[in-house]
Amino acid sequence: MSEEKSGDAQATIDPHLEELFRAGVHFGYARTRRHPRMREFIAGIKSNVEIFQLEKVLELFGHALTFIEDIGKQGKTILWVGTKPAANVTIRKIAEELSHPYVDIRWLGGTLTNFDIIRKRITYWQDLISKSKSGELEKYTKQERLKIQREIERLTRAFEGLVRFDRMPDALFVVDTNEEVSALREATQKQIPIVALLNSDCDPAAVAYPIPGNDNASESIRFVLERAKEAYARGVEAKNAGNNGN
Repeated sequence: MSEEKSGDAQATIDPHLEELFRAGVHFGYARTRRHPRMREFIAGIKSNVEIFQLEKVLELFGHALTFIEDIGKQGKTILWVGTKPAANVTIRKIAEELSHPYVDIRWLGGTLTNFDIIRKRITYWQDLISKSKSGELEKYTKQERLKIQREIERLTRAFEGLVRFDRMPDALFVVDTNEEVSALREATQKQIPIVALLNSDCDPAAVAYPIPGNDNASESIRFVLERAKEAYARGVEAKNAGNNGN
């Protein structure tokens, strides 16, 4: 009888909670690092590490995914931001799969608040690349070409993720708001809604759609970003289905 009850209990476990647990989303930081507003999302402490209450995480995660799906339904664009080593590879991958702009190395001051200037710099960089490929730079001396090539390489590092940044984004997805303070500030100033994966040391009130969770481990970050990508794709699929039905 006891074994049967145990089996029934196992069957009632929410698979979504189990996914969060398996990905390590529940791990926070030490209590001494906790932001006061994160207290309501903490279930307890294990080995001096605070543990997120996954039921609350799942609820907020659901709100964020619904918003992202709606962005997809409207054919709008998200700017994906994550420059820390645990995040940048996945940020680039997700954004490229969605054909969205991203920042994976360093946030350039004025990316949002001086959009026109940034856009001109991107156009200048693309023009240099075009001239290099067409052979137009051959008219310059070897030393001049070398200088231009170094300029292209420098601008590539700065703007590669912003190739598709041809208009203001409709939302930002940020990994670790403490790491991306400038992005957070500029998006807030421009009134662009922010979705963010943020650990126990971050302020959840600083963003429209907070996802409390482990923002320091690549597996946790990958899991959250993949679900966000899927939500956006569902939105796009629904939009296309609606258009085909008309």
